[in-house]
Amino acid sequence: MVALIKEVLPEVADMLPNWIVVLVDIAAIFILAWLLYIAINRATKLFVKLRSANETETRLKRTKTAASVIVSVSKYVIMFIAIAAAVGELGLKSAMNSMLAAAGIGGIALSFGAQSLVKDMFTGMFMLFEDQISVGDYVRIGDIEGTVENVGLRTTTIKNYTGELSIIPNGSIGTLTNYTRSDGMVCVNVTITYESDTERALEAMFDECRRFAENSDGIAWNPQQVGVTGLTDAGVALRVTVNVKPTERWSVERKLLQNVKERFDKDGIAVSYQKFIVLKANGE
Repeated sequence: MVALIKEVLPEVADMLPNWIVVLVDIAAIFILAWLLYIAINRATKLFVKLRSANETETRLKRTKTAASVIVSVSKYVIMFIAIAAAVGELGLKSAMNSMLAAAGIGGIALSFGAQSLVKDMFTGMFMLFEDQISVGDYVRIGDIEGTVENVGLRTTTIKNYTGELSIIPNGSIGTLTNYTRSDGMVCVNVTITYESDTERALEAMFDECRRFAENSDGIAWNPQQVGVTGLTDAGVALRVTVNVKPTERWSVERKLLQNVKERFDKDGIAVSYQKFIVLKANGE
């Protein structure tokens, strides 16, 4: 930047103090780094948009994940180079050369006690190489459950059902449950009273599940009458299962429970529920 000023306005450049020249050069370095990062980010988004028209859903998820990783890696690389160049502008050429040496990166991180950062990045690399998670997958990590919004080398971003974003360091990820990679199963569990006809209730539940599966356009299939799963204080616990497509289990479960409840009301089958009896002091 200062070199450009010297070519255009040499008199003005000669009047500038040395510390202003250094600050201008450092500011120009970080501005250029920021513009380069924005350009890479927009280029990857454009690439994903152009590929989305001709890709299958699975390949599109992998493309989005790869684009997310490219943006994440480029951010750290550009930041590191900009900081190294700024150190060089301060007159510490030997320090700049050391920072640019590949072997020096790990030493710098460890010298500042950044072992957790290294752990996050190594875990992120293994997650990506093993294809454990992709952008758009519905996952549960610890107590956090939702859709994967971004996968980077250091962090993974999860958006839950109500819209909150959770940013999880990759190094802290222990058990990861991915609901998107395989078909699921809906368990329709209903507890009826002991006075109700168990066989009739099971037939009604199975009939509703079968009818739903036949009209679901392949979302649900293979309903199975499991039967009685428990005899409790509340009543007789019954279960019918249905196989479903990935990520459809929750909507299917809600719909089936609604259908079964309406069917029970129609057939006069009593669902068990807790009853409370309040006694007054005079025994009434």
